[in-house]
Amino acid sequence: MTAQTQIRQATASSPTGFAILHGSLAPEGCVVRLEGFASETFDGPARVFGSSDEALQAIRAGRVRSCDIMIIRHDDSADIVAAEGLDDISAALRDAGAERVTVITDGRTGSTTGAFVGNVAPSAASRGPIAYVNDDDIIHIDIAARRIDVLADIDMRRSAKAKKPGAQTFGAGALEKYARLVTSVTRDGHF
Repeated sequence: MTAQTQIRQATASSPTGFAILHGSLAPEGCVVRLEGFASETFDGPARVFGSSDEALQAIRAGRVRSCDIMIIRHDDSADIVAAEGLDDISAALRDAGAERVTVITDGRTGSTTGAFVGNVAPSAASRGPIAYVNDDDIIHIDIAARRIDVLADIDMRRSAKAKKPGAQTFGAGALEKYARLVTSVTRDGHF
């Protein structure tokens, strides 16, 4: 068997489609596009960012290394990760030569290519575990077992950072109603 045949067979046997993962990082689930992952099980240190722009700047500055797991969360906002921003991140990772970097977000991933996990639920704005991940926490992903876990005491961090009365509101209009009624993607069925 030639090397080219082996490559074609490996590509043909690579999983395609989507899967839902659950675990301590996404108790209500998250969506993963299977073809973006070369390995079914891996661990990596978290690099945490509050926006796609912040993550893009870090990549360009060389602060994201091969095998890192980028966490892009949107705490205290109703923002959704723009697919264009994730496409820029994917291109920047290629340009920087950062290999086997996984991006995890509580936003939607659109049609991006690469190792992306999206729609982590509950989101950071809903005080989900993704809101309490710190840099260098180890993230464990097991595609075969459909698991995604953060190896840290998230419950302790959540209780230490419990929100005080007087949380941010959006007034009495439609945005306030949306903020009160919005649910995770696992409940509304759209991803």
